[in-house]
Amino acid sequence: MLRLVALEYNIGHPHPKGHWFLLATVIIFAIAVPALILVNLATLGFDLVPSFKDSYTTKEENLDVWWGNRRLPALLRPRHQACQPKELSRGDKFRLSGGLFDYTAMSVWQSNSTSQEPSRIEYTGQSFAHCSVNSVQFDYSLAEQTQTVNVGVFCESSESFKANVSMQTTIPFAWMLSKDFVGQYYGQGLEPEDLINADKNEYRRTVLSALQLISTDSLTIMRHSDKHLPVPLLSASIYFIVDSITGSFAPNTSTFAFVNGSTPIQLHPTLLIYFDATYNLMRLVIDAVHLDIGNHIYSNVFTNVSRLKETVVPNLAPSPISPTDWAEGSKPFYFSQLTTYQTWAQALLNGFLTTLGDVNLTLPSKSVMAIGYLCPTYRVKPTSSLLVSVFVGSATMILSVWSAWMFFSAFLARRIMPPKIICHCDDCNKRRAVEAQEAMNPPRRWTLAGFMARTRGSRRTPVPQYQDEEQEDRCQWPGIEGDRSPRTSKL
Repeated sequence: MLRLVALEYNIGHPHPKGHWFLLATVIIFAIAVPALILVNLATLGFDLVPSFKDSYTTKEENLDVWWGNRRLPALLRPRHQACQPKELSRGDKFRLSGGLFDYTAMSVWQSNSTSQEPSRIEYTGQSFAHCSVNSVQFDYSLAEQTQTVNVGVFCESSESFKANVSMQTTIPFAWMLSKDFVGQYYGQGLEPEDLINADKNEYRRTVLSALQLISTDSLTIMRHSDKHLPVPLLSASIYFIVDSITGSFAPNTSTFAFVNGSTPIQLHPTLLIYFDATYNLMRLVIDAVHLDIGNHIYSNVFTNVSRLKETVVPNLAPSPISPTDWAEGSKPFYFSQLTTYQTWAQALLNGFLTTLGDVNLTLPSKSVMAIGYLCPTYRVKPTSSLLVSVFVGSATMILSVWSAWMFFSAFLARRIMPPKIICHCDDCNKRRAVEAQEAMNPPRRWTLAGFMARTRGSRRTPVPQYQDEEQEDRCQWPGIEGDRSPRTSKL
C-alpha cells in the first residue's frame, strides 16, 4: 500500500503527526507565495527618478503607476519625496506665473535676521500677492528715442514667506520694435493680426495692447518737443514714491537736460504739458505690475472698468498747440494709424481697439515664480526589469519563509514527540537488517509518494506491531538466565 509523504527532521526522523504538518505547510505556502509575489510587485514595480514640475509639492500625490497610490495599504505605499526648493538671492532674475514682466531681486534678507546683509533664502512656491509697487522711475532719451519705466516692488515678510524681498522690473518703450517692450515680449516675426485677433479675454492681449497705445501717445508727444518748447528736451528722469496705502504716487526727485546743454535743477513749468501723457503711462504700468504679481488690494484698471476714467485722461493737445503737432496721426506697431481721435488715450477711453476693465480675464489662480522644481517621482519599471526584480525579491522572501517554517516545525515536533527505545533482541536486529536492505534497494514507485521518497533518500520503515507475546520472550538479557524481558535502551 502506498504511503503518504510526511515531513522529517534533517536527521531522518519523521515528524509525529507528519501528515498534519504537511497539510499546514501546503496551506501556509498556498497563501504566502501569492501574497509575497503581490507585495514584491507593488513595492518593486517602480523606480524613483528625477523630474521637473512647475509647482512645488509638499503633499502626497497620486503616483504615476498603474495600480495607483490609494489602492495600496499604508505600509506598502511609497513615501512621498519632497521637491528641491529654489534659492532666491540678490541678482536673481525670474518671471511670475502671470508671465508679463521679468523681475530682478535687488536685495533679499530674512526677517528674523539681526543683520541687514543680503542672504540666500529657500523659495518653495509662496505667492507674491502681498507684494506691492513702492517706487517708479521714468526716464526719457531723445537721442535713443526711448522711454523707460523702472518699477520697484517690495515684498514684506509674511507667515508663509519669512523674508523681505525688494525687486525691480524694467519696461522700455521705443520707436524701434527691437527696443520696445511689446516687441521684446513677443520677439521678431509676430504679425499684427496675432495680437489684434487674439482671444479678447486673454489678459496678456489686454495689457500689452493698452501699454502699446498709451506709450505711443507719450513717445509721439515728447518727440515733438521742438514744436512745443523754446528749447527741445534732450533727456528727463523723474523718480516717484508710491504710497503703500492708497497706491497714489508723487514725484520725489527729477533731472532734466535740454539740447542746448542746460540742466535746470528745478522742474521747468513748460514741462508740465507732458505730465498727463507720462502719468497715463505710469498708472497703467503700475496696474499691470499689480495684476502680474496678483495684488488685489488696490483697484485695478484691468479688472475694474469703473476706474478707467480715473486712471486715464484724454491728454488732448493744450492750446495753442495743434493736434497734428501733438499725437494725431501716430501709429503703433500692431494697430492702424490714429485718425478718428486726437490721442490714443482718448481712443482707449472710448473702447477703440481694446477694452479695459474686463472681469472675465483669464488670470492665473496664484502668482508664483514661473520656475521648474526638481522633484523625485515614481515611474513604472520596464517589463524586463520588473520581472527580474519581482522574481528575485519573491524567491528571497519565499526561501526566508520556508527556513523559518522548517525551524518552527522541527522545534514543535521535538516538543510533541514521545520518547523512543531501541530493542537489542534478535528479532529487532533482524528487522533492522531488513530495513537497511530495503533502503539500499528501494522498490520502484511512480506515484508522488515514490518520487518524494526517492528525493529524500532512505526512509525508516515503521516498526510492525507484533501481537505474539512469544516474540517478546525471545529478547533476553545476555548472560542472565530466566530473565525474559526484552533488552532495550532509551535514546
